[in-house]
Amino acid sequence: MSILTIILGVVIGLLVLAFVYQMIATQRDKSRFPAPGQMVDVGGRRLHMNVQGEAGDKPTVILEAGMASISPNWAWVQQELAQHTRVVAYDRAGLGWSDPGVKPLDAAKSARDLHMALQRAGIGGPYVLAGHSYGGLVVRMFADLYPDEVAGLVLVDSSHPDQWINIPASRGGQTVAFGNRVTAFLTRFGLMRVFHLEESYITGLPPQTHAEMRAYLATPTGWSVGADGISAWRDISRQQVNSARSLGDLPLFVLSVTEQDHYAEVLTRLQAELAKLSTNSKHVTVEGATHYTLVSKKAYADIVSDAILQVIEAARTGQPLTQPEPVASAS
Repeated sequence: MSILTIILGVVIGLLVLAFVYQMIATQRDKSRFPAPGQMVDVGGRRLHMNVQGEAGDKPTVILEAGMASISPNWAWVQQELAQHTRVVAYDRAGLGWSDPGVKPLDAAKSARDLHMALQRAGIGGPYVLAGHSYGGLVVRMFADLYPDEVAGLVLVDSSHPDQWINIPASRGGQTVAFGNRVTAFLTRFGLMRVFHLEESYITGLPPQTHAEMRAYLATPTGWSVGADGISAWRDISRQQVNSARSLGDLPLFVLSVTEQDHYAEVLTRLQAELAKLSTNSKHVTVEGATHYTLVSKKAYADIVSDAILQVIEAARTGQPLTQPEPVASAS
């Protein structure tokens, strides 16, 4: 038997062990982390919705997570807002505890799913919608499809529909999609679970939701769904959002960050464009926050919560949003 054959056998054996380890750990996590919210039927499929707080005379807040993220990522924001009004964090089709969706996973389809789930759960408008990252495209489509039910929007370091065409190295987003698919493949062999490479996405979350997010990101599901969503973004979602109706004077709060790993100049310019979507908008850059810690670290999440509360107040009173200092720091 040659040395090469022995080495190959050892490598295959290790991969098999890693694959089995990943399967066992994933099944264990399913038992450890049952759905914290309710499962709502949306036409033969179910979406997971976590509803907190009490409905009153204020709009219900809807929290829309990022491309491959899920409802627990909003933990700090949801806990704070639930003291003031009803707030819903949910998982898009194929993510978290929700059932798989029907491809292509474009922004309008996700918005329609959300609307159906809200109606079937008996959660009526008006709504203030907050979208983080890719979730910003979904809430903009929701506002376009159901304008009479939307009282305000908060874009939390939101994606811009033209983001990828402004970053040539992304090849229309396909470089990122490919990276997600590679990550999905490697998680099948326990890569995330062993090396905790997901920590930068979830650092600072409360212990329970941190554990839920860690278990979720250790599986290929979100990474694969994220890759599908990026492909649909290029082919479908970009045109959908760019064709959306004007927001007019709808209260709009745009939050962006100072800490960008790559393409900071482009992303900063695109955030400024988002603030021009409404004549009644406010744009604040959160000093020290990254794209992920803006919601995962409590000090920054409190700024997000305050922005949402300001939009609620503007929607409730009809008063315009007042312009603050352009940069906010966590206390």
